[in-house]
Amino acid sequence: MKYRYIPALVMLAAGLVCCILSVVQGWPVQYSLITLLIVLIVFYIIGQIAAQIVGRVQAEHLAMVEAERKRREAEEQARREQEEREAMEAEEAEKQEVPEAEEANRNG
Repeated sequence: MKYRYIPALVMLAAGLVCCILSVVQGWPVQYSLITLLIVLIVFYIIGQIAAQIVGRVQAEHLAMVEAERKRREAEEQARREQEEREAMEAEEAEKQEVPEAEEANRNG
């Protein structure tokens, strides 16, 4: 799956921010580690949710594109069939005109 790295990236980015804040703020080590653990867990879950949403949206988009492609193919097929019917009708009309013209020549 293309989106399997999203949770890890989100989690690691949040962890980096948390580590930088703990160093800059001068937090005690035990407090920093507990905070880091909580941040990593929370942002891993957020990343999982984001990956599922992105995957679902991508799947819906692909399904929509496929449905549009099938619709266009069906329209193209219907247009071709219509053109074939019109061509056949034109040929039949020509065939009917030819005997009428021959009959008119015989009578004339």
